[in-house]
Amino acid sequence: MRTEPTSSETVAEVMRRWPRATAVFLAHGMACAGCAMSPFDTVADAALSYGLEPAELVAELVSASSGSKGGKP
Repeated sequence: MRTEPTSSETVAEVMRRWPRATAVFLAHGMACAGCAMSPFDTVADAALSYGLEPAELVAELVSASSGSKGGKP
């Protein structure tokens, strides 16, 4: 089992396994928390839909999921 979020996981899976990740999506103005597509869109899909670099979003999600204080939530 993975210990941190990846770009190939669905948004819903990331938010379910790492609840702190929700704050990262919200900080970027992403509607992922309430989106009907979250069970289907990968983190990479969502990032590209919002004009974000997938690797940068994943790095923020990893930071948030580990409880790190660096960077955004």
